[in-house]
Amino acid sequence: MEFFYCYAYGRLSKEDGDKVESDSIKNQRDLIHAYIAQHPEMKLVDEGYDDGYTGTNFERPCFKEMLEAVRVGRVNCVIVKDLSRFGREYIEAGRYIEKLFPALGVRFIAINDGYDTAHLDSASSLMLPFKNLINDSYCRDTSIKIRSHFDVKRRNGEFIGSFAAFGYAKDPENKNRLVVDPEAADVVRDIFSRLIAGQSCQGISDDLNALGVLSPMEYKRSKGMNYQSGYRVHGKAKWSAVGVRRILENEVYLGVMEQGKRTTPNYKVKTVVKRPQEQWMRVENTHEAIISREDFQLAARLLRTDTRKAPGARAVYPLSGLVYCGDCKGSMVRKTSSYDGKTYAYYVCAAHRADKTVCAPHSISESKLEQAVLEATNFHIRTVAALSKALEAIGRRPLQKVAAERMDRQLDALRRELVKKQEIRDSLYRRYAASEVSQEDFYEFKRIFTRDCEEVEQAIEAQQRQLDELMEATAPDSPWIKYFKHFGQLESLKRETLVRLVERVLIYEDARVEIVFRYQEQFAQAMTVAAGQVEDLSMREAV
Repeated sequence: MEFFYCYAYGRLSKEDGDKVESDSIKNQRDLIHAYIAQHPEMKLVDEGYDDGYTGTNFERPCFKEMLEAVRVGRVNCVIVKDLSRFGREYIEAGRYIEKLFPALGVRFIAINDGYDTAHLDSASSLMLPFKNLINDSYCRDTSIKIRSHFDVKRRNGEFIGSFAAFGYAKDPENKNRLVVDPEAADVVRDIFSRLIAGQSCQGISDDLNALGVLSPMEYKRSKGMNYQSGYRVHGKAKWSAVGVRRILENEVYLGVMEQGKRTTPNYKVKTVVKRPQEQWMRVENTHEAIISREDFQLAARLLRTDTRKAPGARAVYPLSGLVYCGDCKGSMVRKTSSYDGKTYAYYVCAAHRADKTVCAPHSISESKLEQAVLEATNFHIRTVAALSKALEAIGRRPLQKVAAERMDRQLDALRRELVKKQEIRDSLYRRYAASEVSQEDFYEFKRIFTRDCEEVEQAIEAQQRQLDELMEATAPDSPWIKYFKHFGQLESLKRETLVRLVERVLIYEDARVEIVFRYQEQFAQAMTVAAGQVEDLSMREAV
């Protein structure tokens, strides 16, 4: 009697829909053990069961152990519950069963399919490819359904990832919804505050490591999550500049859900590829925001600027990344020079420094520049406060009247043009009905006049939006006015305050300094309206 030394193998995957009780790991093991017990020529040498692995992927731990046992000759028989437990990719499964195992003299048994290579007949040989093909088709159909199901969830703004972004946790009552994790959210807010205060991404990561703040990976692991990351470089994952920047650029902290950034070509190819941004599924207001839109946009602007700091410095200089040449519009760089035992700092045009023929130096002392910026900023804040009072004194009603009159004057011509084109379009149909215009000419003229009408309607809508923006900008309690008034008068230049108020500082060759403040457009609109109201009032008083 020939004896067979057996390896019992099984598999269960949540992804391929194998959730019935009959396919559980326990039932697979019991079935195989019972089969071996009924055959005295068989002896169980080893067994392995891959729990949670799809049948299309043969990179499974126990599957590899089984193959190794086969190659070294430790077993000469492989037993599975059925062919689908072995694998669902028909070409690869067939390669093992019909080529590799016979070449190594290994018997293969699929119990429920009645397939045994020791007792093959023509029917059994013909059955194997069809069985594998059916299993492969099942896996393909299941994959399509799962992908479609996930896409629907993504479009609805439901979270479908395994782990929530750092700063959030899955809602215990709804795993597809994110809720704020207070402890981690405080770290996220601290990271944004540090950047705005002048620290670089590398400086932030160094400080977080020095303070013993757990990195996102270690934090998740401390909460009992089996979380792994490809960015782990030490025994214990540390904060890095890349990790900090990834947090600063993630819109999830605005309450925005962005999913579907990566995918696999199909159910057989597991290589992850990036999707074009236009194919991402982006849904706003799906969960509570941790960072305000104001701070997020500010952080994005700071990440785009040159904020290099001197060696050993903890933070960048107050004006770093904000000073530009007024002529070539390129950046100004901070330089130092020593004279008579003293060190002097100044800003100079970077283009001129690289090539003396490109631009003038525009050199200016750092101390003088900072004083000029401080005085100008305080003056602007006082001006905004005075403007707010002026707008409040003028009142909304006169302002609305003036704005409405202005809009009517601008829109009258557009409205007349729209009515004219609509009349022409309507008369065109009447002429077509009277056979005065051919069908070809009718559709061509209709297309032209319909397009023209749409363009005029869009122009009217744009004018209305402009009016709405004007009303918002000129309101005494407008958010941008409150924004500036909040800071009051500054005693010194602080990086955080400066980046919140100033867009850029322009230096001209005659040492003239021009400061472009944030909300410059709204400020100009409000000043124009206020000046017009004052002028109108003066004229009335003169009469």
